[in-house]
Amino acid sequence: MIHIESLNMDVPSEGKLIKFPSDVDLRKKYFSGADKGHPAKANLPMQAWLIEYLTKPGDTILDPTSGVGSNMFATLLGRNVIHIELEAHHVETQQLSWAFLNQNHKPTGTFVLHHGDARRFLPQRADHCIFSPPYSVNISKGGAAVAKMGAESGTFVGDYGHNRAQLADLSYFNLVTAMKEIYRGIFDSLPPGGFMCTITKDSVNTKSAAFRGFGGIEPYSADNVKVCYELGFEMYEWWEREAKPSLRLQIAWSQNPGIPHVITEDIIILRKPL
Repeated sequence: MIHIESLNMDVPSEGKLIKFPSDVDLRKKYFSGADKGHPAKANLPMQAWLIEYLTKPGDTILDPTSGVGSNMFATLLGRNVIHIELEAHHVETQQLSWAFLNQNHKPTGTFVLHHGDARRFLPQRADHCIFSPPYSVNISKGGAAVAKMGAESGTFVGDYGHNRAQLADLSYFNLVTAMKEIYRGIFDSLPPGGFMCTITKDSVNTKSAAFRGFGGIEPYSADNVKVCYELGFEMYEWWEREAKPSLRLQIAWSQNPGIPHVITEDIIILRKPL
């Protein structure tokens, strides 16, 4: 088992903007490399801090929209993990990373991976949930020039996937509506006192000439919290993390002068009432 002290990172102080170090070296050490193209991977030092802050060894952590499987890192910290992932190519990536972990390290927790729509697999019995919900893709793609830049940089700047149930392909309103069903499934998965942590940020919409929403901003974090309140969750803590903008967002800024710059992520910790 590894410990957070071995990651050479400072534990954040409450009330401050959190700055986590890069996870490039950690990903090279603990993951297969097949996850390189995902446009929104979780920062591993952030994941490790949340895992140790909210859970204890032996706990089971649920991730209903697990992408390339960053929460798999929890198995090296003595936790068990349940992942649900819709996209087949991300499921394959997770399988490769799990094989890599077992070959090169010694996970002390178990790993379960379900392939399909989280709305069909929830609830799952778990102690806590740590995940990043999908974003509505409202940033203009930019055409062949943008695709070429992404290929040259090794960064995928296209859509999350191609499954018909992919929530990122929905309009913003329909995305928030669909997320309510997932949050309900999470609520039913957790015991009283169980934590649910979402890592999210507000969306920038460049697909409308008028940049609809709040001056081009779609308040995704606040809307997620509102939905969670309606389902019965209680607020525990709300942090902000300094987040480097993706290549796609940087391109959107250059192509659409005047749209707002979202440069932080929200780490929102809610709890199922005791």
